[in-house]
Order: sequence, then C-alpha cells, then structure tokens
Amino acid sequence: MFIELIDLLRCINTHDEAWLVASFNSIKNRFVEEGMLGCPSCSAEYWIRGGIADFTAETVELHEDERRGASHRREELATRAGAYLNATEPGATIVLGGVWAYAAQELSVMAEVRVLALNAAREVKESETVGLLRVGEKIPVAPGSVLGVTLDAWFPGKIVESAVRAVRPGGRVVGPVSMPPPAELSVLAHDDKYWVAQKAPEVIKLSRGSR
Repeated sequence: MFIELIDLLRCINTHDEAWLVASFNSIKNRFVEEGMLGCPSCSAEYWIRGGIADFTAETVELHEDERRGASHRREELATRAGAYLNATEPGATIVLGGVWAYAAQELSVMAEVRVLALNAAREVKESETVGLLRVGEKIPVAPGSVLGVTLDAWFPGKIVESAVRAVRPGGRVVGPVSMPPPAELSVLAHDDKYWVAQKAPEVIKLSRGSR
C-alpha cells in the first residue's frame, strides 16, 4: 500500500476516531509491502501483507470465479462507477468493492481520485492512487470521509451500514438489489442488479444578522 494512502484508514472498532500508528517491516519506493497498523485507542492490530491491509479477523471469500467476467470490461465499469457516484471532484476518495474494484486504476486516472479497493481479485494491482483492503462488515475509513462507495452482492449485508457512515453528506452509495437500501438514503435510480442512492446533503441554516 502506498504510504500516503494509509492516512485514510481508521480502526473498525467503536470508539473515538484516531489515526492508526504504522510500523513497517518491508517498504519499497514508498509502497508498504509488509507491516502493521495499530490503534492507539483500543490496541487493535491490522496487518499489511503483500501490500494489502487486512481488516478482517478471518479469511475473506473473494468469489473470484464469479467476478472474473468483469475483468475485461474495466473501462466500462469505471465509467459506470464514475457516473453513479458523480465522481467529478479531483482528489476525492472513492471506495470500490468486489467486482467494482476491477475498475480501481481506470477510475483513479479518469476522475483523478484516490480509490480504496475492497476485497479485490488478485489481478487488481495497487498504485499511488489505489489501495487494496480486505474487509468484513466494516469499511475502515473516517465517518463522512469518502465521496462514494460501490458494493456487490458478495459482501455481508451489514456493510451497507458502514458505507452510509463512510460517505459524506451528499455522497452516494451503490449497492446490489440483494441489499435493501437503508432508509436514510434517497434512491436516485435502480435496475435489476444495482441501486444508486444518495445521503442527504448537509443543511446550512441561514439567519438574519442583527442590526
């Protein structure tokens, strides 16, 4: 994982937000190949192995055979993800999960964004703008810190709650029809496979100045 992307990560346990403390066993050209991320609040430890930061307590089923059909249409996936998430803000952070992770590099270049790829297939590679993560039911980022999240049907259903927490006001979540969209999101569009929903924008109260 590129060292600057580590700053985007947070502990998945419930407590006050804190940056993770990193120790490196192997680093090359600012890419961390082996190391450990520690939480100063709860002492949880998350290992980086082969450049992938692991936020799970057990083996993750990647279902690569089912997802492999998407590997040859990465540009199409990137275009769809960019449109669904309204990725028009250079420098923003986007989370692509599962089958969508195939488009991580293409989307990062196309939209000039940083991408965290969740449970990506082995052929998806990291870069200075793409970080690889293994996750279970929680996305290890600060609340309201990402522009959008895309998920596929192979994630546990509870991860959509974490996606809602991760996106900022006005941000979007794309989920499979097998995961009902949370009530706090407004559904913008859907087809027979995915829905696109938006978190309520931040409300700015206006008041008249005193004379």
